[in-house]
Amino acid sequence: MFEHTVVAVHFESTQQPLLRSLGELSRLGAEQFTLVDVLRIDDPDDLSDAHRAEARLRLQQKQADLQEAGFRVDIQQPVGFPAPELAKIARGYGAQLILLGSRGEGLLREFYHGSTVLELARQTTLPVLMERIYPDQETVDYGEVFSHPLLATDFSRKAGAAQDLALDIGEKNGALTILHVTDEDHRSEGQEGLERLAARAKERGIEATTRLETGSPSRVIRRVVEKERASLAIVGKRGEGPSRELALGSTAQQVCRNCPGSVLLVPNEQGIWIR
Repeated sequence: MFEHTVVAVHFESTQQPLLRSLGELSRLGAEQFTLVDVLRIDDPDDLSDAHRAEARLRLQQKQADLQEAGFRVDIQQPVGFPAPELAKIARGYGAQLILLGSRGEGLLREFYHGSTVLELARQTTLPVLMERIYPDQETVDYGEVFSHPLLATDFSRKAGAAQDLALDIGEKNGALTILHVTDEDHRSEGQEGLERLAARAKERGIEATTRLETGSPSRVIRRVVEKERASLAIVGKRGEGPSRELALGSTAQQVCRNCPGSVLLVPNEQGIWIR
């Protein structure tokens, strides 16, 4: 599923739970990681010789740790801006996933300040996993990202790839929560969609819990993630812009900003990345 993952790292902090949790991806077929530390071209501290050398040494140390655990590991230290560099490297390697971290309510100052996570999601056609380095206390602990996945779907054609990937993930641990947010006039259609998807899950040995809710999609997703103690919200990277696959829907943006747990953004079109 995720044989090759590009992992965005930065070594301002001595605490690196993002890297410590990479072993969890082995259950989803991880065989190779590319660790990428982008030296920001607009940050003089990043470009100093001392910082480059220290960051390179830490990359090599983590590379050795992961290699000892049985993974193939490459390291990259490009100069530029994080989002385009990560997208370019992932595309060049033919990776199946980009993994990066977010700290609580705000994006990581060291590397992902501003809207880098959202910008990366706009620039890549790969799934993007945004892991909470310090998740909300109401969610599961870090390092259990795939233990309780929740799929939020509107059953549109564009949501098909997210639904398929959620079923793949659910099959690994035997459980999946499926959420559909609608309005009062379309509850019956929503219930039918939930039942169809739950039947697909059952065929694959997945115990599916369905939730039919009304309200603002992003707010409902946050509320249900908290109530269900979901470890991961899986959403489609939707959008109606002129470059459809690079557009990012408003719900996906709000989920990235506000969801208390980790978020997996899945591109709309199947066939662009390898499942």
